[in-house]
Amino acid sequence: MRLFRFCRQPLRGFVILIEQFPAFLRLSWICMAASLVGGAVSERYVWLGSVTDLLARGVFAVAWLRLVGLGELPRRSAYFHLGRREILTALGWMTAEVFVVFPAQAIAASLAVATGLSFPDLMMPMLAVAHALLGAAYLLPTEAALEVGTSATWRLPEMVIKGGVAAGLAVFLAWLPTNLLLEGVKALPEWDLLEGLDLRQTAAVVTRYLGVALTAGTMALVWNALIAEGD
Repeated sequence: MRLFRFCRQPLRGFVILIEQFPAFLRLSWICMAASLVGGAVSERYVWLGSVTDLLARGVFAVAWLRLVGLGELPRRSAYFHLGRREILTALGWMTAEVFVVFPAQAIAASLAVATGLSFPDLMMPMLAVAHALLGAAYLLPTEAALEVGTSATWRLPEMVIKGGVAAGLAVFLAWLPTNLLLEGVKALPEWDLLEGLDLRQTAAVVTRYLGVALTAGTMALVWNALIAEGD
């Protein structure tokens, strides 16, 4: 069925992550370090910490999207490049996350008030539904990262229409293992590693970067498949 035509892409994205794990470490360690620093200072400087984490994830998302989608792999032993593409991708990733998560939070909060069930218990299934129905929003940072040359052609509306819920289901399948890992991270002890940083926060950052790699890899494959369908 065409509704499930992209459901193999998360598995392919996972296989690529396993095969390219040394590249993942090489492309992500500086970005993860920046995110950890952002988390450590966020208690005192909320905006500074949040912006640092956002831009770091944007830098990594671009590198991984282009690795999977275009076969580009920087040769440097350590990678960090912050330019227009990375900033646009970071903002696009944040926009997609808000677009998906906010409706889930609003509906979960409403149901919690109406039914008396706890908000955390309702949030997980609402997030799953939101990712499945609205996950095509992640095509926004995908286009920003995979642009080639100086072409100003804006293909996002066309791709969202063509991908639809099928792209959202792929995002849901890519998001699910990361979310389950994050639930497991919550069970870790809060051992202080550095000032403002504990074991649970560190594990959460590493898990989120794995999630970015899996989701970004999935969306790069979906994007290429949508282009192939158009051709």
